[in-house]
Amino acid sequence: MSRKITLAVVLSLVLGCATVWAADMQTGTWKLNVAKSHYKTGAPPQSSTVTITPDGKDGVKVMVNTVNPKGEKLNVEYAAQFDGKEYPRTETGAGAVAGQTVSLKRIDDHTVERTAYLKGKKLTTEKWEISKDGKTRTVTQTGVSADGKPVDQVQVFDK
Repeated sequence: MSRKITLAVVLSLVLGCATVWAADMQTGTWKLNVAKSHYKTGAPPQSSTVTITPDGKDGVKVMVNTVNPKGEKLNVEYAAQFDGKEYPRTETGAGAVAGQTVSLKRIDDHTVERTAYLKGKKLTTEKWEISKDGKTRTVTQTGVSADGKPVDQVQVFDK
């Protein structure tokens, strides 16, 4: 009987650690490496920092601080679970657009898909990929901006 209990405890610890480890792959402070990033539509920002922290049962809180090409600041914040449901997104600063929501889906330990919406209409899809060593975050973004312009970019962030 004690072997079964020990096995159950070990299995629970392994599964629990795997869940925490997966969330930890996305979390941290990520700084945009403009030189390694590619902007097919639009000019790159001067800088961007993304801070991702654990939130709730299986989610994250995301804070993005960007300085656009003109030197103006834009801040984005949201908290969302990895359940595919829409959660409110708040923007303040230059070019801020009210009424946006986001949904998150975990693809695997290193990959997340984020979809942005404006008043229920799909705008962009992002694929967040964390490198095997956990030091690089690549965000591939496609779709349209809130004002209907095409979005096609690959952003590379360093931890």
